[in-house]
Amino acid sequence: MKKVVIVAVALVSLLGMASYFSPHWTLYRMRSAVESRDYKAFSSYVDFTSLRNSFKQQMTGKGDDDRVDQDNGNPLEPLTRAIVSGLAGPLIDVMLTPAGVIEMLGAGKPGVTQSVVASTVTQVPNISALPDMKLSYRGWDNVLFRAEGLPEASGYFVLQRQGWWTWKLAAVELNTATK
Repeated sequence: MKKVVIVAVALVSLLGMASYFSPHWTLYRMRSAVESRDYKAFSSYVDFTSLRNSFKQQMTGKGDDDRVDQDNGNPLEPLTRAIVSGLAGPLIDVMLTPAGVIEMLGAGKPGVTQSVVASTVTQVPNISALPDMKLSYRGWDNVLFRAEGLPEASGYFVLQRQGWWTWKLAAVELNTATK
């Protein structure tokens, strides 16, 4: 009876550790795919639809209640907001390709840079390895990460759990200054 309890506790501990370290394993696999230039394998770790929607929501301010109140008496603000929303959506769709996402990960933080735009045009990222990432759990099904050593204002990439062991890059949290 004592051996059964010990084995059960050991199995539960192993399952808990495997679940806890599974996002680290996902980042390791993403890094390996980038280093071997296997963009198809890399793409399997990214939910591009959710990632694009996350970018669009934050870049256009949709769903951002405090932006609605920031009218500032400018009669052109609703028109400006509509133009930005109309342009941002298609641009985000074009830039968030495997090459564009790899370039962002190479920078260690979410956002559009000159290298992201260049890799979108060529469809080949300029980097061959990802930096070391710092992970922090935000809950059972969300893990935030960015390159080690960057300030909190840099923004985060968000891995979301897909089942017990699988994680996908599915969202970003941009710096409020870039919104």
